[in-house]
Amino acid sequence: MTERFQPGGVTHALVSGLVELALASALLAGSLVASESSPGAAASLSVASLLWAVLGVVSLAVAWLRARVLAAELDDEAVVLHGLGGARRYRYEELSAVEVSGRRTRLVARDGSVRMVRGVRGAAQGNRFRARVLARAKAAVDSLPADHSERNSDG
Repeated sequence: MTERFQPGGVTHALVSGLVELALASALLAGSLVASESSPGAAASLSVASLLWAVLGVVSLAVAWLRARVLAAELDDEAVVLHGLGGARRYRYEELSAVEVSGRRTRLVARDGSVRMVRGVRGAAQGNRFRARVLARAKAAVDSLPADHSERNSDG
């Protein structure tokens, strides 16, 4: 059975992006109205409009990433991290820890490399993710044949 973790905040980022784009439109309209009477004010409003438009596009991109791309899945054999570069699998035997600090969750491999889990946001979701990973890793180790688990415990 596969369990999927996705970051929250999709609606918030989407609404923020739409509001920022609406503000950019209003500032651009104000710039066009002010262009005849005050060219300096029109230029300032145009720059502000551009800034808000960029912020709006960034917020919409964040909403898209959270809704479609960024996720973490747990299956019977591995943790699968989805990102812009595609999906990467980390088998439970390859992992040594799951770190949760503040809003960030990280997988630590046995070789010491650290992978950010972008699909998990916040301490509550991070702690739930860590508990699920540890439970699945324990189940994976328990299902190994006795001679294989003894060989791994020797180092």
